[in-house]
Amino acid sequence: VIETTSGTIMADRALIACNGYIGNLEPVTASHVMPIRSFIGATTVLHDHPEILPGGESVDDSRFVVRYFRKSKDGRLLFGGREAYTADNPRDISAHIRRQICEIYPDLTDIEITHAWGGSVGITMPRQPFCREVMPGVTTIGGY
Repeated sequence: VIETTSGTIMADRALIACNGYIGNLEPVTASHVMPIRSFIGATTVLHDHPEILPGGESVDDSRFVVRYFRKSKDGRLLFGGREAYTADNPRDISAHIRRQICEIYPDLTDIEITHAWGGSVGITMPRQPFCREVMPGVTTIGGY
């Protein structure tokens, strides 16, 4: 039974899946999950670059600081990958994202980044999700 400000939820099982935002909700999981900041930028629509992800692929790599990107439904490149290990945002997220885009797609050197934002994700030391049963019927997970 879970009591909320909006009412009561009854279920046989509950999953606590807060990742980088777990805080003190479940201290054991929180001690295994480190919140880091990840940043994403969105370019203008890639009208002049149909060769970029022509099949609508989503990409991520195996670098320690992973890069991940895909095209949006309207044809923008959504590109993420810069990390910060503090709660602060960099002054110019766009500049950092643009540098990474240009390493992969040199033809996009002058592409405009119309939106840039960041948020917290959770990582673990072995870079694999941490999962445990808190009590019968209650499981927690983080670092995914």
